[in-house]
Amino acid sequence: MGTGVESAPHRRLVGVARLRRASAWPFLLLLSLPLPARAESFASFDDFASRYRAAGTDARGGLAASFLEWQKTHGGFPIAEGDGSAVLLYFGTGREKDVRVAGDFRTRQFFSVYWDERGEQMERLAPGGALFWKRLRLEPDARLDYKFIVDGEYRLDALNPHVGGGRPVGEVTELAMPGFRQPEEILQRAEVPKGALHALDEPWAHPKVQIYLPPGYDPSRRYPVVYTADGSGWIRFAGLPTVLDNLVAGRVIRPVIAVMIDAAEDRSDWYFFNSSYLAYLERVVEYVDAHYSTLKEPAGRLHIGTSAGGRAALHVGLERPNLFSNLGLFSASLVGAPHYYEPYFTGKKRPDQRLRIWLSAGSYEGYIREDARTMEAYFRSVGVPTRAVYTHEGHNWGTWRHLTKEMLRYFFPYRD
Repeated sequence: MGTGVESAPHRRLVGVARLRRASAWPFLLLLSLPLPARAESFASFDDFASRYRAAGTDARGGLAASFLEWQKTHGGFPIAEGDGSAVLLYFGTGREKDVRVAGDFRTRQFFSVYWDERGEQMERLAPGGALFWKRLRLEPDARLDYKFIVDGEYRLDALNPHVGGGRPVGEVTELAMPGFRQPEEILQRAEVPKGALHALDEPWAHPKVQIYLPPGYDPSRRYPVVYTADGSGWIRFAGLPTVLDNLVAGRVIRPVIAVMIDAAEDRSDWYFFNSSYLAYLERVVEYVDAHYSTLKEPAGRLHIGTSAGGRAALHVGLERPNLFSNLGLFSASLVGAPHYYEPYFTGKKRPDQRLRIWLSAGSYEGYIREDARTMEAYFRSVGVPTRAVYTHEGHNWGTWRHLTKEMLRYFFPYRD
């Protein structure tokens, strides 16, 4: 799948601008309702729901506004409940005919990572009312992207400030259960030294190549180099330069150079066991080694990729072990011609023993997760060092963004 289909890093957005992006004018009408003279308190969502259903039509708006204010200081939205479920609320006008929620929790089928556009039906909390709700059963540390569908139109959750992008439906909202650790390394900090990012200005550099140099880059030192597929996606949606700045400043990883390579116009073909990709990557590596102070050996280079880009990274490691011995496979889409994998699974060919593999997959990624487990078992069986991380997440940039720290620390941990 292309980078335009996957989710982006969340941003803590508040205020009027945030609400405008969510097309949240029904929510603004709710805020205009007078609150009760005495502040209400609630034992739970179910407590509020029963009181809301029992209230008269004229009293429901004020009761809902009071619950909104109360919940802001008691866990926020979506509402995480003690039994491991989450409640999503949509405040409408009462004129809506159909309200649904679509997200990572429901894909089109097992062999697809795309959302099912039908979504899950949301119910009115009371007949004829303007408040819709849906309870989802999730793991304690789950993190998923979602969006409301109101009479066929996608809308953000106006109650939730965690927003990202990178999907066909535009911006999305993030549902994070209490056990999920929000990654601090994605946030820009004024006090953290910043690396330098520039585009490679060479006539042959198409697709685009962008190079990150760490803060205090010193030509007298030798730096490991991280190469990425879908380079602009790693910058725009994962905030890789900021993540690198923070991890280096925090002495989590060694200073590294990052080379972010975009996909060709036909991304699917570019990352499908394509010899043209291998040739282009070799040219980029040759240029980087000639112009920057790099560790010029396979152990000093890491290739990472997401989805189809992860398949390309695996292809590079199997076909060019003289260039790369470190591979980071984020939710790799390993679909392809069976004849490519057959020599490895039958023992006719073996991966280079210098390889080191880090791979990840989420429980809401269907076949992606099962393929990841298969590849993990295979690499372990042939003696290739492998680290596997499985999370309760979907196929999106938010997932890959927060796993970047774990992956980089595996390959290039900080050393005094």
